[in-house]
Amino acid sequence: MEANKIKGEAKSLVLDNGAEITYCELGTQNEEVLVSGAFFFHTFMPVMEILAQRYHVYGIVMRFDGPADIFDTDGGVHWTRQWGKDVYDFVVKMGIKKFHYFGKCHGTVPGWYLFKNHPEMLIDFCSFFLCPHLKGQDSDSWFEMARQGDIPKMMASAIRKPETGLPKKMAEAASIGNAATGPAIPKYAAHPEKIWDSLDECERDLRNATVPIGYMFGSDDPLMNDYYTSNMYIWRVTKGCHFTILNGEKHLMEIDTPERVADEALAFIDQAKKNYD
Repeated sequence: MEANKIKGEAKSLVLDNGAEITYCELGTQNEEVLVSGAFFFHTFMPVMEILAQRYHVYGIVMRFDGPADIFDTDGGVHWTRQWGKDVYDFVVKMGIKKFHYFGKCHGTVPGWYLFKNHPEMLIDFCSFFLCPHLKGQDSDSWFEMARQGDIPKMMASAIRKPETGLPKKMAEAASIGNAATGPAIPKYAAHPEKIWDSLDECERDLRNATVPIGYMFGSDDPLMNDYYTSNMYIWRVTKGCHFTILNGEKHLMEIDTPERVADEALAFIDQAKKNYD
């Protein structure tokens, strides 16, 4: 169990393929379920705690090793799809039939897998700070800092208040060790479009979405601007979506203002189904 990746009580569940999934569970007094995936739940925990005032929340740790079912052409694990299948296998084993999905950045990837393969399970989908990139990439400022090995600079560029937020983020990043600079993150974690066999198929599914989708970005998020053309295109082709840009906010907005992140998610969920059809 990767208990170090969770701030607070950690639990684990072994899937049928033998993979051990670490997770946290909050808001057990509530009936409606909300699921979120992430590499770790430290700086994001305040958001989860707010959501847990209203929902039965599961935070599922996205892993980098262990038994796998989905492979790429080079024989390596196709993590973009495997993370999604892990979440699907988890909710099935837990007996969860329908739920809200909330993902932030890499945490949106399982949500996109579910949107494509099991939309009947999703009540709605909060895809915050990341979406499929249908129009490619404009720049690579975010991962260029990672390639240069300057992780503190990379993280500071994504925090509006780095003087207080950077120590928290660096401590959290340490919990995934070498994976923080490994190839799996830039190759898979920022590219939910890889869940589809082609960009045309991805756009087709977005145009015919049966799941309400809420997008949110900060205007000063490096990843927002690295994929600016794609991000400005996505709301034009996603059926019935909700699209929000918060001026001045950055990629690690959950550190600067967790209340605002949670409030935006709850506001979207409240209106998601209104006249959606």
